[in-house]
Amino acid sequence: MPTDQASRSLWSRFKSFFRSKKPLLILPYRSFANRERIFLKGRVLKNSAIVETTSNSRLRSLLNSFKRFGTREVPDQEVDIQIEDQHFSVTTDREGYFMIDRSWKVTEKTSQNQWIEPLLSIPKASAEEPETTHEAEVLVPSPQTSYGVISDVDDTILQTHVNSLLRLRLLYATFFKHPHQRLPMEGIVELFQQFAGGRSGKENNPFFYVSNSPWNLYDLLEQFMDIQQLPKGPILLRDYGIKPAGPFSDHKMEAISRILEMYPDIPFLLFGDTASKDADHYLELADQFPGQVKAIYIRFTKNTRNARRVRQLIEDQKDENIRIIHSSEEIAQHARQMGLI
Repeated sequence: MPTDQASRSLWSRFKSFFRSKKPLLILPYRSFANRERIFLKGRVLKNSAIVETTSNSRLRSLLNSFKRFGTREVPDQEVDIQIEDQHFSVTTDREGYFMIDRSWKVTEKTSQNQWIEPLLSIPKASAEEPETTHEAEVLVPSPQTSYGVISDVDDTILQTHVNSLLRLRLLYATFFKHPHQRLPMEGIVELFQQFAGGRSGKENNPFFYVSNSPWNLYDLLEQFMDIQQLPKGPILLRDYGIKPAGPFSDHKMEAISRILEMYPDIPFLLFGDTASKDADHYLELADQFPGQVKAIYIRFTKNTRNARRVRQLIEDQKDENIRIIHSSEEIAQHARQMGLI
């Protein structure tokens, strides 16, 4: 009887025989590191040739959406990662994802909040094959940063209408709208730019974006943030096929706890909304990481049962730095009182 490992290997070879000849695509996600450890995640896919355009064509947006969700993953693919004189190698899982979470030596050039650009490549099987490479982006915050920001995405910075009837407006915006047509929440761009600059206006405080959206929408969110000129930061989405392991069984909890563990000396501001369980998660994280959560801001998005529950939950805390808010100006006023901006 063949072993499970042998069976998987045989199945991988069988699938590879029938793979199309489309070129491979390395899709690295904006990631992060401290001065001792690096976390870098990405995916290897068959190139789906998504057409980048600023056209308002709903048909083009819909076709691109089908391509994003109809990905052809490349499992068991070796990926080489080069960071100056450091070399790492990793293999993709059955869904084409790869990840390194390990110790590294910070480069001499990394002295403040800075993005480094590891070179990712796929070893060529033959001399005739074209080389597949891609530069990643990894944030290394300065140890002297004043504070960091961790923000939810849907209905916190991006209008998604997650509470709409049957989520129809959410689905329409996701599948039929180009990133340049999507709208940010009121005042959030200017507010986040102020937080990035800090009290002096010249700081470079790090930002992290965490969402329950699938990795398939990564390029849309990255484009939206760049178009709106939101502070650049790592984007942590979820794979619906993998359930987080360990003490945190929720994707957001797992992602934010990783960030807090990576930067124990940096206090953070947490941003969320009442459309989900952001407040519950943030309060639990504040207990798990005492002293690291400087303030919690929860935007009241719609008067739902959950929103009323969250409002009561926050009021019961009786903590001036845990607030339910209705506008970005409310956040700005509180932040000025705290000396954050």
